[in-house]
Amino acid sequence: MTSQPSKNQRFVDYVIQQCLQDKGFAAKLKRADNPNTEYYSWEILVNFVDLTIDSKRLPYALIAAAIADGKVQENGSLGLGYILSKCYDTDTTLGNQTDPAKIKLRRLLACQSAVEVCGVLRPILSLIRAKGLAGSLDYAALLGNLCWFNEQTKKHWAMDFYRKQEIEYE
Repeated sequence: MTSQPSKNQRFVDYVIQQCLQDKGFAAKLKRADNPNTEYYSWEILVNFVDLTIDSKRLPYALIAAAIADGKVQENGSLGLGYILSKCYDTDTTLGNQTDPAKIKLRRLLACQSAVEVCGVLRPILSLIRAKGLAGSLDYAALLGNLCWFNEQTKKHWAMDFYRKQEIEYE
């Protein structure tokens, strides 16, 4: 018996496939992470999420925009914390992430709601794209984290961030 992909995985796969085939589709989704133009993406998002619930709609909009803007070819396998730590050089003498990475992580961990974390993640996802790491991120897992955002999510991101250090320096 084969397991069915999760709703999040199906959404990510659908967005990636459609963006690769249709530039107009991708253009609509690129607007999804801007509150002033997000409504362009609603005709797509409505098939997956209730548009009236911000805490549900915003994670889908953010992930869709990140995939479209990053020209992602396939879902990656690395977690947000790990990718964030890879965006900055490490201090090899101390084995620590540089301050900007820690500051961004702490800001994520200070968020109290899915709506707030989506706003904080927007520039972080832009940084990930700028560093050429957009294709490595596991968007389906991130979407799940955002839809069920809680203290466990924060702990998972922190472990992922600091575990990267352990892997590199063992």
